[in-house]
Amino acid sequence: VDQIYHLASPASPPNYQLNPVKTLKTNLVGTINMLGLAKRTRARLLLASTSEVYGDPEKHPQSEDYWGNVNPIGPRSCYDEGKRAAEALCYAYKRRSNVDIRVARIFNTYGPRMQMNDGRVVSNFILQALRGQPLTVYGEGDQTRSFQFVTDLVSGLIALMASNYSQPVNLGNPDEHTIGEFARTVLSLANSSAPVHRLQPAKDDPHRRKPDISVAKRELAWQPTVLLRDGLLQTIHYFRHRLSVDEKPQNEL
Repeated sequence: VDQIYHLASPASPPNYQLNPVKTLKTNLVGTINMLGLAKRTRARLLLASTSEVYGDPEKHPQSEDYWGNVNPIGPRSCYDEGKRAAEALCYAYKRRSNVDIRVARIFNTYGPRMQMNDGRVVSNFILQALRGQPLTVYGEGDQTRSFQFVTDLVSGLIALMASNYSQPVNLGNPDEHTIGEFARTVLSLANSSAPVHRLQPAKDDPHRRKPDISVAKRELAWQPTVLLRDGLLQTIHYFRHRLSVDEKPQNEL
């Protein structure tokens, strides 16, 4: 084994909150297992960490030297603190056993072949728009997110693995949008007239999210290239095709 990409963990809030103990175990025990494998085989390990290590940030945009603002006992803590502990484990193994590590802090990512019912905002909005169902926005919709297309993330992960940089690196798209604006964009690209339905704000939902990718630019010569409109059109096309197949009567398949 030369390289280990440790990508294991549920990542959408409904999925990781469904079984918070297993989410924590995956990020703790799973990471220990992968670090042990890397130590035995002298392989390089890349940890897929997350922008959630920054919690509900008080610094904007978020750079890698920001320590975060995380509720350690809230409903999201199983994921947020699980990933923070996974990072701590990586650097403990690096200091103690000289394990060669890379840490990617991944911001919101979307694209074709993502799970349709995983509860993330991109899949939720596209599915609801295509079905003519109300788009569910939590709160006033003024919270922001930054969305990167999956191919940009993959190229960033490969570049990080191949680099000589062992500190955490943000991988995300710094193009920031409010959730309300994003809902209108999805409706327009999907040619949908579905309404927008506002719900109570989710507990500990980050108000602003935008990566500072200066380190990725400097150390990896990486930055995202896919525009939001282009990535969404590809993703909407995939969802529309999946719906046309999944919702056909059985005798037509």
